[in-house]
Amino acid sequence: MDVKTKELKDTMYSWLVSEIKEAENSGVEVRVDGIHYSLDNVDKLKQVMENSYYMKSYTGDEHGRIVQIDFERIISV
Repeated sequence: MDVKTKELKDTMYSWLVSEIKEAENSGVEVRVDGIHYSLDNVDKLKQVMENSYYMKSYTGDEHGRIVQIDFERIISV
């Protein structure tokens, strides 16, 4: 893995960890590829993200409040 790719992965991981922290503080669930993650198991997340890039999306309730944040793997064609 070249240096720029590693830096990008490290930046993405840091971003994702900060998103999880903010979500937990707000009571919002975070899922990565459909699996729930919290700050308790964030170390496993770095291994999951090793060879992929992710996109963030939100799930809202009937009142328009965000209740879940999803990070889905981007698959290039």
